[in-house]
Amino acid sequence: MNEIEQGLILSGIGIVITFSALGILILLIVLLKIIFPTGQAVRKSKTETEEIPAEDQSTRERKRKIAAAAAAAALSLQKDKTQSSGLGQVLESPPGNWWHKKLDRIHFKE
Repeated sequence: MNEIEQGLILSGIGIVITFSALGILILLIVLLKIIFPTGQAVRKSKTETEEIPAEDQSTRERKRKIAAAAAAAALSLQKDKTQSSGLGQVLESPPGNWWHKKLDRIHFKE
């Protein structure tokens, strides 16, 4: 057996091992999806079996509006904080006690 044959055999074995491991992983994912269905599949089966009364739909819509208003308020508060944080002033100040203006002169960065 020469070097080329040995290299081809090792390459073939490596490819077979790689693709078999990939196949096992794919089978494992498929089995886990069958065993543990997603939330959408569970919701679909529940909505098909029972219908939601009109009161529940209006309550859900009201809760969605409240959640949207809360999210908008949180976003606007966060936006106000970032605009008034003075980030530019913080970036212009020296990073710590170890930094001195004289170092800029040494490195000709005035």
